[in-house]
Amino acid sequence: MHLLEQHGGFDQHRPAGWILPSHFMIAESTTASLVLRATEAFPSNGSRQANLRYKHPHITIEDRGLRPLRPDHVRLQMLRVGVCGTDLHMTQRDEQGFLRCSAPAHIPAEGRVLGHEGIGRVIGVGADVGAFRVGDILAPESVLSCSVCRSCRSGCFNQCQKAVLLGMEQDGLFSTIADVPARSTVNISELGQTDQGLQMAACLEPAGVALLCGMNTRITPGDKVLIFGAGPIGLLCAIVARQVYGASSVAMVEPSPYRRQFAGRWADQAASSADELTTPAHGWDVVIEASGDLSNINRVFRQIAACGRVALLGRGGQPLTIDAVDHMITNAISVMGLRGHLGGVYERLIELCLSGHLPLDSIITTTLEGLDKLQIVLSQPDVVASTDCKIVVKLAD
Repeated sequence: MHLLEQHGGFDQHRPAGWILPSHFMIAESTTASLVLRATEAFPSNGSRQANLRYKHPHITIEDRGLRPLRPDHVRLQMLRVGVCGTDLHMTQRDEQGFLRCSAPAHIPAEGRVLGHEGIGRVIGVGADVGAFRVGDILAPESVLSCSVCRSCRSGCFNQCQKAVLLGMEQDGLFSTIADVPARSTVNISELGQTDQGLQMAACLEPAGVALLCGMNTRITPGDKVLIFGAGPIGLLCAIVARQVYGASSVAMVEPSPYRRQFAGRWADQAASSADELTTPAHGWDVVIEASGDLSNINRVFRQIAACGRVALLGRGGQPLTIDAVDHMITNAISVMGLRGHLGGVYERLIELCLSGHLPLDSIITTTLEGLDKLQIVLSQPDVVASTDCKIVVKLAD
């Protein structure tokens, strides 16, 4: 048991005016982590220019020693973590045994701790960190930007040329304790005062992707939005389109009967195929691809309205084909790829949650406890879409 837990939290016993030293740390020596291992495999042409591909993924729970806390990092006792489609893809194999995930990833010989969605309580503060103290509840950002490259200096932090992806290229959050850069965390203590608030905070990362998608596709009141994929990202895009940006209608295409039915709360139409939908007379103002099947875009491209916007969120490693190029040119249709949630998005989401305008916890279908339950979920990635939307794992109170 942590000292923080034994004494009911530092706020309860701290004398008035007393400030906890910034370098204070609750002593811990090990952390339990969910680790992915895989066999490194090179591209078939022998070139190392492309990203390495990995074979035969398998996951284990391991006790690992904690390294000394870096001066610019904070040490978090993880409270909640969320399961993302990317986490599932990291454990899925294709017919040849390769990882299905097409996102940038690096799996070293000692394995990679997965997980990029979650919140944790500060139990250690690096010597150079002045913004946080022990007891704060923080949400790490999943795209670790450099802040100095041309993209970052232009304000395009999500497109940082030196970005490192948490849980993919750097050890992530599927641990009882995780060290993360302080500058890449947001204080969510105000939201985290209740269990419902903690559940909502566990969904901030995918919600940030959805909020930024709505911003970049310029969803405005009266727009008619079509979304492919009713997983967590797709469903959050639907919620944000309606609750934040004022879309007049949302239609969703989802092959999973469970997810399709679950999406009915936020979608005016939910079908297994776009052919089953009633297309608006003027066409779709915004189309969001959140399933990873890029062929969906080509199927509905002629149904996109003049000055329509198309956002690609789901990764499947497929090429994008558009046959109706003349329709695209004549109607000034924009197609954009999007990732990330940096640039003050978490702060906006927190305000929306606190005001009651954004019920992020409404997408959660299952809450599990412990890394052992999480390991079971990741060992059966193909089952999740048929039984769940968003899975959150509770690691501590």
